[in-house]
Amino acid sequence: MFFSKRFVLLVLFGFIPGAFSLIPGVGAYAALAYNLVLAALLIVDFCISPKPANLVFRRETGRILSLSDWNRIDLYIENPFNHRFTIELRDSVPESFGVDSEILKFTVNPGEIRNVYYNVRPVKRGEFEFPDLYVRLTGVLGLCVVSGVIKISDRVKVYPNLGDYRNRNLSITRKNMVSAGIKKLRSMGAGTEFESVREYVPGDDFRYINWNVTARTGQLYTNHYEPEKNQYVYLMMDTSRVMDEEINEITKLDYAVNAAFTVAETVIGCGDNIGLLAFDSEISRFVPAAKGTAHFQRLAESLYNIQATDTYADYHKAFSFLQREQSRQSLVLLFTDPFNFEHAMDIVSAWKTCASAHRVMVICIKNPHLYDEAEKIIRVNEDIFTKSAALKLVDDRLRTFSVLERSGVYVLESAPDRFTIDAVNGYISMKTGFYSKPFQQ
Repeated sequence: MFFSKRFVLLVLFGFIPGAFSLIPGVGAYAALAYNLVLAALLIVDFCISPKPANLVFRRETGRILSLSDWNRIDLYIENPFNHRFTIELRDSVPESFGVDSEILKFTVNPGEIRNVYYNVRPVKRGEFEFPDLYVRLTGVLGLCVVSGVIKISDRVKVYPNLGDYRNRNLSITRKNMVSAGIKKLRSMGAGTEFESVREYVPGDDFRYINWNVTARTGQLYTNHYEPEKNQYVYLMMDTSRVMDEEINEITKLDYAVNAAFTVAETVIGCGDNIGLLAFDSEISRFVPAAKGTAHFQRLAESLYNIQATDTYADYHKAFSFLQREQSRQSLVLLFTDPFNFEHAMDIVSAWKTCASAHRVMVICIKNPHLYDEAEKIIRVNEDIFTKSAALKLVDDRLRTFSVLERSGVYVLESAPDRFTIDAVNGYISMKTGFYSKPFQQ
């Protein structure tokens, strides 16, 4: 039990009867009587006031919250008593969540079901719990404050925010790419499945000229292709320690997961099958390739709470597992970060030895700070060392990518603000068979 502001004010008001103690013949009886009455009223108030647990509390959250966005949390309080109460309420918000209002203060009338709310901003993916509500209720007479803990546990899942600025841009890009871009590729004869033979028009690829038909008709004709449908696409997610590095306070794995969600949507939208393989030194998640909205939900359930570990990545185990589960040729988007020559050769060796039938693209994130240091103008002596070190690291990185490219592995390195868009474009390029260098975007 705590004292309310009203009780404190009444105690201060007691200095007035205390002043009567200075009057001869009255003494301290007036102050004593006042304090006794006040104490009695405080006890009565505590006894007749309901405990917080006697009210009905309910929390409503979305089953899925969006990462790095404000999400509304609703609280409902039902007052079954014939008295009006003032309530202060604090929810148990997960530690990694930002919150706009930590303490909610409001009144609830007799028989009313009051709705109050606050907003949270998750900064990590995964599953989280809202365990308890901490409540303070002002008594019927307004003299005491009764506190209590309400046990109403709720669990929520935090998914990457597919509605944020980057993905809104991507939605436009993806719509143009899928609805218009693919049609354009078809009209250009881009793809891997033969569709028809048509007359040559300026701009057509000379490689697709059908010389047999051209010889019979005396006019140029080209083979017309379209992107293959029902292809198998796998998202290989490296969750080892190389993906735990942060860029702009976001880990590389978080960037990869954000991109993977949207790539998966695009793959399903194109009529292809999408699967998932997450690994470090062991295989941690596997979802066989399939298509459809229901399958996307299953894949999302396996993808949203993937976390980086402090172990190494075993590419041989990962590619061997993929080959056992998916012997048919697939497009593989490998989200990782090859940091040196040995790392790149490990990827190449694992792919060629275990799963050479699959077409692989390594997708990694460019660190803009590293490239900024390599390109900055030298102004002081310290800049010489910093720039030299940055240039060396950039050169090593480019050599590493060259090793992969020369071995037949496509490489895409993209800046954080374009990573999702470029990952989708990388899938489209592999699907149509028109992947183009350079690997840096």
